[in-house]
Amino acid sequence: MAEDRINVSIVTPEEVVFEGKVNYLGVPSVKGSMGILAGHMPVVCQLDVGIIKLKSELEEKYVAVQKGYMEFFNNNANILTGRAIKTTYQDRHKAIEEVSKRHDIVQEISEETKKVIQAIGTLKRLRK
Repeated sequence: MAEDRINVSIVTPEEVVFEGKVNYLGVPSVKGSMGILAGHMPVVCQLDVGIIKLKSELEEKYVAVQKGYMEFFNNNANILTGRAIKTTYQDRHKAIEEVSKRHDIVQEISEETKKVIQAIGTLKRLRK
């Protein structure tokens, strides 16, 4: 008899956020939301910022993720992302905002770095 559950692992650089078996996995692919059941064909996809839904017989769990990647093969789903936050159905929008903020902060740091480089260039010209 074929396995009717999916082994899921959600990992960030800092921690393993989720590891367990589920009956259904929903992921936010950059090409659109994707639902996966046991026996699904192999898939490798890029993830967008959004909510991963993990459904088993007894409960549903939600994890907000930054962009990342998912590999599904032989009923094993490996999800790699920069940041992930466990959340509830009710708080999923807040969790998405939180993981997005972290992404925006990286953009802000890049902008601040550009300003510092410009200021250093201006100071060098003033010294001449």
